[in-house]
Amino acid sequence: DSLTMSVHCQIGENRSIPVQIENFRPFANIKLRPPGNLQMVTKTENTYNLTWCLNVSSHYLKGEREYQVRYRTTSQSWEEARNFTIVQDQMWAVFERLSPDLKYEAAVRARPSPSSVYKGVWSDWSETILWRTHADRKYQS
Repeated sequence: DSLTMSVHCQIGENRSIPVQIENFRPFANIKLRPPGNLQMVTKTENTYNLTWCLNVSSHYLKGEREYQVRYRTTSQSWEEARNFTIVQDQMWAVFERLSPDLKYEAAVRARPSPSSVYKGVWSDWSETILWRTHADRKYQS
């Protein structure tokens, strides 16, 4: 589908069209809402599973999305955070080999997959989730 969009402004008796976009294609300009309901589950002593959901997303995009996860210790800036992309439409990520006894923070964003017929940009980042890794038992007395 494509459509023509116009912005009309009226000041008194004067009416103008300051912007008009022709052949706008909504399915080529998708920006999803940020993922929500982030939850962290400890799987083993040093393996953590992050899950999330998309509260609002078209059924057309089922199986057609990818996600980016960023995480850091709370002493790092987001510029120092590590990022990785999940190219399949799965709403979970596993963290392994994190430093022991540290506070971590993570966030997720979503977009239509590059291989999809639907195109778009990254959503805003989700709210963050905080968790602390277990202390390393090898060094405890």
